[in-house]
Amino acid sequence: MSAISDYAARVETSFARMTAAVQAIGADVAWLKAKIEELQTTPGPISPEDQAILDQMETRVGELADALDGVDALTPPAPPVG
Repeated sequence: MSAISDYAARVETSFARMTAAVQAIGADVAWLKAKIEELQTTPGPISPEDQAILDQMETRVGELADALDGVDALTPPAPPVG
């Protein structure tokens, strides 16, 4: 293999990993949206069940932020200019 084809193979692997990460993030966003809608239909003050949902959401948002950091880390750095 040439240096270019070796590079292309490495980049393709990164693209596949990024695609999988973005799809997982999409699933997280859909889950969060469903939980928000569930909470919006809850009458009255916050119940222990509502608080559990809020706690789950907070955990999931933290995981989502970590996943986004991971996607960013998959992006190769820009080559030096000069």
